[in-house]
Amino acid sequence: MRGIEAYAPHEAWRLGARFDPEAAERRIELVDGYVATRETSGSVVFELDGVERRLTGTLGPGGITVVFGDATNGAESYGFRFVVAPLPDDRGATVIDFNRAFLPPCAFSDQFVCPLPTPENRLPVPIRAGERLVRR
Repeated sequence: MRGIEAYAPHEAWRLGARFDPEAAERRIELVDGYVATRETSGSVVFELDGVERRLTGTLGPGGITVVFGDATNGAESYGFRFVVAPLPDDRGATVIDFNRAFLPPCAFSDQFVCPLPTPENRLPVPIRAGERLVRR
């Protein structure tokens, strides 16, 4: 590995958001084809290009972890990425900063098994922010 390629940071990719809690069991496909049932905690809701978008995530002590795909996957970026939004405040407000999107461990080695984005977490728009590819 020679490094990680990333998009130049831009403030426009730091978006105000809210967390809508909703615990639910979801079928999550892994990169090796295995399908598991996992509990998700709710959705990070934000506006992008004038359209409300929603990404399902899991709430943990470090924030809300989201696995997402976008229109750059496979061409400009790896097949999917992760982003962690800060814990919401008492009103549910948080921020989703795509500049902090990072590559999953399976981008670096086939030895890692990662969850794929759920269908609702595949954005139809390009997210040109954060880490994009492993430089080999």
